[in-house]
Amino acid sequence: MEQSSYRRLVRFFYSLGDIFALNLAFLIAYLIRFKSFRGVFEEPYWYVGIYANVVWIGIAIFAKTYQISRLEEYWTIIRKMLKAIAWHFALMAIFLVLIQEKAYSRFHLIVSYSTFTTLIAIWRVLILWLLRVYRKMGYNQIRIVIVGYGKAGLDLYNFVTKNKDRGYQFWGFFDEKEENNSLVKGKLKDLEKFVLENNIDEIYCSLDSISREQLKKITQFADNQLKRIRLLPNLKDFTAAEVAVEQFGNVPVVLSRREPLNDAFNQFLKRSFDIFFSLFVILFIFTWLFPIIALLIKLTSKGPVFFKQKRAGKDGKIFWVYKFRTMTYQKDAEFVQATRNDSRVTKIGKFLRKTSLDELPQFFNVLLGDMTVVGPRPHPLELNNTFQHIVEKYMVRHLVKPGVTGLAQVKGYRGETRDVRSMINRVKMDVFYIENWSFWLDILIIFWTIKAIFKGDKNAF
Repeated sequence: MEQSSYRRLVRFFYSLGDIFALNLAFLIAYLIRFKSFRGVFEEPYWYVGIYANVVWIGIAIFAKTYQISRLEEYWTIIRKMLKAIAWHFALMAIFLVLIQEKAYSRFHLIVSYSTFTTLIAIWRVLILWLLRVYRKMGYNQIRIVIVGYGKAGLDLYNFVTKNKDRGYQFWGFFDEKEENNSLVKGKLKDLEKFVLENNIDEIYCSLDSISREQLKKITQFADNQLKRIRLLPNLKDFTAAEVAVEQFGNVPVVLSRREPLNDAFNQFLKRSFDIFFSLFVILFIFTWLFPIIALLIKLTSKGPVFFKQKRAGKDGKIFWVYKFRTMTYQKDAEFVQATRNDSRVTKIGKFLRKTSLDELPQFFNVLLGDMTVVGPRPHPLELNNTFQHIVEKYMVRHLVKPGVTGLAQVKGYRGETRDVRSMINRVKMDVFYIENWSFWLDILIIFWTIKAIFKGDKNAF
């Protein structure tokens, strides 16, 4: 099972247990107060109960209580939980004051929260304990190697080997100087082959042991192979704004790239918006515009209405992308990138490309979860195979879902990639988006896209 699937599963059980504990505490308190369940579904208890559930879901998301880290300690879990419960209690108290419901028992409120706090603490600690037992048995592992056999690397090695319940599996050191050591699997020239052959997930680099040029080469390799790289730094070389830091016991580990979309709440926010926006487009635009476009395509050229092609999505996962057909139809034709004044583009196809309406069916890809509304555009597999070896950080684009529109497209890097420089600029924009994502940046890109639709894009043909 992939790491992202594990995280989703744990968050699901966390949230399921929370809601169960909240409602069980509500019922237990009611039984203690009234000696029976008669009246529990009558006013004011039924709508107080519904409000309590809605507020808890909102707080759990905004307070990031479901943001799970395998480095998390038990006390951190409890601290997050108590903070969320305090917020919930405050909002419940304000609600009861505002509705001035005198029939609601304050004794019930106190017993509910006392019971809820006990139940949720037991549940969350139990989940974390079970996860650690599961990982200690050898499951849900992240395979790591360490570059640099120095103090920082050895400290990390000691932490990982002594804390097997965190789920990090050490596979070896790589060092230029150290020899005759069973822990050292080779020199830096051996790293790439070892990582690929043993399906290593993360590479930890001790900055005191490698040069800037060596780090650049390792980073480029990691980006191209979708391997995450972590830095073991001398922290005085960094500012808090430049990097994110994780703590392995007493060992600080610097992440070489900020990825806002690794955050659980940001993922939830983006996916929720994707579902809402794609449903809106499908129901209120696609339903009436589709018959018109389909008819025009059929009247102007022979062949199907839709064009489908395999593209690479998040983590390199292959999926079918759908578009309105804009070229003359040739069965089993080889891929040739569209160029300006391409004779294959039909009359209606030119209009669809100019206004980006040919991308409209991809909102079904968004709804299915293969794509997102805003993100790096998915390239044909042939382009991936060509550029991933010659454009630095090209494969970083695949750390997130591809989008119907993207920052590179609205900034003028759309259409034909006439040379390597064009693709380099596009990739730079995509990497900037990944490292600086925000909900408001997505909204701004959508606004720029809509503006381009009505104005027409000179790079679309």
